[in-house]
Amino acid sequence: MGKYLPVIVTADCGSLTRAGEVLGYAQPNMGHIITRCEEELGVKIFTRNQRGMTLTETGEKLVKIMRQIDGMEYYLQETAKRLRKALFRVGVFQSVATQWMPQIVGEFCQEHPDTVLQMEYLGRYLDDELGVRESWLDCSFFSGSNVPTGMQCFPLFQDPYYLLVHADCPLASRMAVSMEEVAGQYPYIHTNEDFDWDESYTQLRKQFMAHDLVKIYSPENSTAIALVAQGVGVSIIPGLSLDHISPEQPVRAIPFQEPVCRSISLLCPNDAKNTALTATFLRLLQKRVDEWTQEHGRP
Repeated sequence: MGKYLPVIVTADCGSLTRAGEVLGYAQPNMGHIITRCEEELGVKIFTRNQRGMTLTETGEKLVKIMRQIDGMEYYLQETAKRLRKALFRVGVFQSVATQWMPQIVGEFCQEHPDTVLQMEYLGRYLDDELGVRESWLDCSFFSGSNVPTGMQCFPLFQDPYYLLVHADCPLASRMAVSMEEVAGQYPYIHTNEDFDWDESYTQLRKQFMAHDLVKIYSPENSTAIALVAQGVGVSIIPGLSLDHISPEQPVRAIPFQEPVCRSISLLCPNDAKNTALTATFLRLLQKRVDEWTQEHGRP
């Protein structure tokens, strides 16, 4: 733990008790740590009152610097870890991390016991491409159809999208639906988990936005499923996320009459197959995808 982390967490929580719960310290110990830090620096960082802990004007300035120091300490530790052991970083999004990665990680670590496999969640558009291009990812799952310049994609799976509706929705009993029946008719919950789509899906999303029916932007598919179960609206989720639906949730996943799919690949640098770690990961990944496809009976 960084030297100034207790001060940073206390500033964020506004309470010694809550900060102690986050860091696993008793409230009196947190108080002693803060006091020692103030004595060491010779300034008052917090004002203590009945409402909790409030940063002084001086404290606000110092905490900004402390955050930078804490970030550099974390970077130092991560760099040291990487120098002690090989580090293999994979960009993932929720559905592939849940469905495919658990089995792959175990086998990968058996074959490369001195390597740390680190999964990095893709949080923004182009995180996959930029991560690989700028070398802070060794490879990344990729849901686009166009291979970025100077890279290579290894195709893995064609994942169909489904319309997700509440069990009481008039469409719930349908075996399949058309895009025209959906767009412009129902409040839409858009999920941010996927960062590229085929043209058909993009056009459908544009129709929802044109009718001002995009009501909620969900961070990932599991949250979108929960929102549909509450009757907030409809959503479109990929088949890999169907297993996030529990039997108790009153939702129905309906295929489209004209299938809309995302192409899932592994995005790598051009020389990836010359790298032993990437070659191992790709081999285990392709094996897992084949097993998963057979288990679930999906193309």
